[in-house]
Amino acid sequence: MARTKKKDNLEEICFEQALEKLEVIVKQLERGELSLDESLGNFAEGVNLSKVCLNKLDYAQKQIDKILLEEQGKIIEKPLVVQEDE
Repeated sequence: MARTKKKDNLEEICFEQALEKLEVIVKQLERGELSLDESLGNFAEGVNLSKVCLNKLDYAQKQIDKILLEEQGKIIEKPLVVQEDE
């Protein structure tokens, strides 16, 4: 039950907070100073935070795709094309 409550709390967190928490977890795991159990718990939380971030980014992209452009008096929807850094 505590796990479900924690997962629900993750859905309510804003993108920036989720990303910040994820960065802290990654740094902790990279240091290698945690016990195996702590590392596994942090890893699981990091995976959940990553999913939250991806869901929020997906939602944001869908909202951007809905930004309407006017063309000859008609409202049309154009998809967002994102260039990724190499």
